[in-house]
Amino acid sequence: QSVERAITVSNHTVLLDPVLIAASFFPDKPFQTLLEATVCAPFVGTLTRLLGGVPVPRRDIHFEFLKEGCLEAFRRKKKIHFYPEGECYLYNNDPKKFHLGAFFLSATLDVPIIPVATVFHKRRCRPTVHLHVLDAVYPSGFNLKKEDGSIDQQALKEYATAVRQKIADKIAQEQGT
Repeated sequence: QSVERAITVSNHTVLLDPVLIAASFFPDKPFQTLLEATVCAPFVGTLTRLLGGVPVPRRDIHFEFLKEGCLEAFRRKKKIHFYPEGECYLYNNDPKKFHLGAFFLSATLDVPIIPVATVFHKRRCRPTVHLHVLDAVYPSGFNLKKEDGSIDQQALKEYATAVRQKIADKIAQEQGT
């Protein structure tokens, strides 16, 4: 299923997730939102920027600033990647609760979410990892917009939960360990 513009999300399970995400969408490397400290760090920061990493500060930023950044990113690339768990949970096959930012942007900009499941399988001394790009989930299926144009917070939580569940189901289907 080909989608022109989309927000991609995945469980965040290894420090090299940006490498895996860039490879899974090759040659169309998406922008990847990462902590400002990671993108600005020596060596690691250079690598993450080469892989499409863009800094997101820990401090609160105004939503309009983030929305404008996403619109500019969509003018330059087709996809923007978020790690909605908010931090890396090493080798975890049980996705944590998702923060709502990527889903709010999806609803506001009317672009689908493409879930990406990172699945681990135990092999000898360390696990192997497989990435699965799943079918897009469209915000229109969740009645996110109220009559006044604002976003319904309960519907937004259901949207995020449904995407998280798709990732969890794929991990279970693949018998991740």
